[in-house]
Amino acid sequence: MRELTRHVRAGAPAAGRHIRAAVSMVFAALAWLSLAAAPQGSAASQGSAASKGAAESQGAAAPPSAPVPWQRPLYGGPDLVGLYLTWSKDPTTTMTINWVDLYPDSPSAIHWRRVGDSGWAAANAARTVVAPSALQRRSVELAGLQPDTMYEFGIGPAPEPPTDEKAVKAIESSTWRFRTMPAALSPARPLRIVNGGDMMHTRAMVDAMNAQAAQIQPDFAILGGDLAYDDGVRGARVIDWLESWMRICVAEDRRLIPMVVGIGNHEVRGGYGGRIPDDAPYFYGLFTLPDGKPHYALDFGRYLSIVMLDSGHTTEFGGAQAQWLESALASREASQFLIACYHYPAYGTTKAPEGGLPIDNPRSVAIREAWVPHFERYGITVALEHDHHNFKRTHRLRRHARDDDNGILYIGDGAWGVETRTVPTPEQGWWLAKASPTRHLWDIELRSDGTATMRAVADDGSTLDTVTIDSPRTRPDAQHQADSHKGQ
Repeated sequence: MRELTRHVRAGAPAAGRHIRAAVSMVFAALAWLSLAAAPQGSAASQGSAASKGAAESQGAAAPPSAPVPWQRPLYGGPDLVGLYLTWSKDPTTTMTINWVDLYPDSPSAIHWRRVGDSGWAAANAARTVVAPSALQRRSVELAGLQPDTMYEFGIGPAPEPPTDEKAVKAIESSTWRFRTMPAALSPARPLRIVNGGDMMHTRAMVDAMNAQAAQIQPDFAILGGDLAYDDGVRGARVIDWLESWMRICVAEDRRLIPMVVGIGNHEVRGGYGGRIPDDAPYFYGLFTLPDGKPHYALDFGRYLSIVMLDSGHTTEFGGAQAQWLESALASREASQFLIACYHYPAYGTTKAPEGGLPIDNPRSVAIREAWVPHFERYGITVALEHDHHNFKRTHRLRRHARDDDNGILYIGDGAWGVETRTVPTPEQGWWLAKASPTRHLWDIELRSDGTATMRAVADDGSTLDTVTIDSPRTRPDAQHQADSHKGQ
């Protein structure tokens, strides 16, 4: 990464800043050396020999990234490791701007305005150290924004009003844009989402799929865990992942693409049963989550609710999380669309126990016992699943059986930028409508009439699968409701 190899910026007024920056650079250099010593894609070693062979047959190296002519250059502007947008409150009227660099004394202020306005407003960000590294994260939430409106911002003090075209271009090169979400959908304004997980075995792989996401120009992304494969200890991988997103996953109008994030096993030391935040320091250090918990909901007006869940990585499947899920779904019966997202799948494609099928894995069984009855009782649009490094779409399923009229679709299986594994044969995988060992993301469009289209896109831009739904949520399962009332 070119920024990390540059000398400390000249002209800093205090010698102390040079010393602190130099120490930060030493930490970064050590991190990069540790990354070079580790085999790329070593996280994939957890897969079986058969899955590794399948990955090799597809080709471990990603194809060249599709050209993104509006990609940010690797020079000029602030010396950033990463710049990314998130939400912890209303996505129609707020935006949280986060950026990461190596310098404790670099600016913590931003200037921002609605596109088309002449004056700039100012806001100050909070600074935290993303332990155990020396990375410096700054974060500021802008509130009271107008829905479906484009804003622009820059880091540091506001520039002087431009007096010529050169000054205008200088402002454009040092600012980024974001758009708030609409208060309501309309025939002319659908919502576009990309989804995936298991993002980065290698930088080439994540770059290729980030380029595909940028070409789609979505409103935002739902990322279902295993983001950088840092395992709670590999800061250099976090740097790579952040930079790839900042440089490549940018829309044509200089608009940054916000992310809604979930936790996976490769955010956590040990993968499962970790402590919050100690065993997933990069995940909890980089993202401000509602109530500080990995299971949370975001509401987009009355047209969409997203429910993010923790599949056992730092929170148990059942107990308090399952109780929270039931309450969250019960309070969102009026939401037009409702999407559930989590890392480990209820209906996966690999990791079968000895003598069994992938759906017999104890973690899959636990999800079907703790969460799926609530999905079926209240009805959802789709369940987004990850972790298994393949492409899949299930049949519509209800009560662990195929139900083409009222069942839930489970899509995904987490292969944004990883080596793939094997999938069950059609005879074995009765729950699967389509599956293959293919890297991909999902392109989801939600429309005001309650219909939606979900398209799987491979890292070469080809379409793997398309499914259209005619109703925004599955019909609530009356039997589950009756069973719940009996237990009260």
